[in-house]
Amino acid sequence: MIFARFCDTFYIINELGGEIMNIAICDDDKQSCGILHVMLKEYASRNNIPDLRVSIFVDGNDLLDDIQDGECFDICILDILMPAVSGIDLGVKLRDSGYNGIIIYLTSSKDYALDSYKVKAFNYILKPIVPESLYSTLDEAVASVSVKADRNVIVKTKDGNLRITANNILYVELCKRILIYHLADGSTVESIYIRVPFAEAVKELLEDKHFGQFGAGNVINISQVTMIGNEEITFKDSISAFFSKKICNEIRSAWMEQ
Repeated sequence: MIFARFCDTFYIINELGGEIMNIAICDDDKQSCGILHVMLKEYASRNNIPDLRVSIFVDGNDLLDDIQDGECFDICILDILMPAVSGIDLGVKLRDSGYNGIIIYLTSSKDYALDSYKVKAFNYILKPIVPESLYSTLDEAVASVSVKADRNVIVKTKDGNLRITANNILYVELCKRILIYHLADGSTVESIYIRVPFAEAVKELLEDKHFGQFGAGNVINISQVTMIGNEEITFKDSISAFFSKKICNEIRSAWMEQ
């Protein structure tokens, strides 16, 4: 097994499909990473988690860089004692960068329990890791993630990175290599000029079963659609948008299947 930045990603997928749960492990101890890897794999298998992605980091700065670049993790499991940056300091930096997911700490001493509250940590687990302790904490964490349900996407704008709740996005359109996000409150957010294909730029949204790509430059949140006309789509709160007849027919077919 090779340990490096984003070196080890595994997927556990059953026939049910479903959304991805994304977990990051950050620990400079490779053996501890390996043990935790196996435990998470076993936990996913036991609990029929449709799609679990785990990414391993041995340096907290690499994890921070990825999150600041737009990677979304539902749960971050951080070792407290690391040489480059401590788990507590890393947690503070993650929160300062806008990360609002679950943070779980690994520690060899209860003395750090109070420090973990500085970053609103979900819980802490004592080393050596005992499966029962990890699994009970994960049960609560997974339930919390499920309650939140709404995934976040990071939009790179001219003013910096903006985090948007996916469920608040009605549709996204491509206009002159710029992504325009139309939101549920009637506002729009424009990305910076994109240099990758449209499908790649919106792939994070397309992982959500409620979103679909229609035509070369449109992504629609089907769950927000209330009415479909020949060339007009009406979303919740009576917000409307116009599309070609062909695209409206494609959206109608997807809408009827949900």
